[in-house]
Amino acid sequence: MVKKKAVAKKTSTVKKSSKSSKTKKTGKKRKPKATNDEGLDSGIVIVDDDFDVDKSLVNEERKAYLEEARSQEASD
Repeated sequence: MVKKKAVAKKTSTVKKSSKSSKTKKTGKKRKPKATNDEGLDSGIVIVDDDFDVDKSLVNEERKAYLEEARSQEASD
């Protein structure tokens, strides 16, 4: 046979005494912390480096830059 334990319920009764005004606790409620999706940033960055670079175009731009720099240097 299973015995059941008696459960005592706590009631919220306020006892008034002459010292209760000095020791009265204020009922401050805490606000729950807001969950932010931005705060859960893991810091992982994925870079897709599969892109095409036209080498001949890059070389032409470099040559044009060097020619411009030489012409600026010659005019000084």
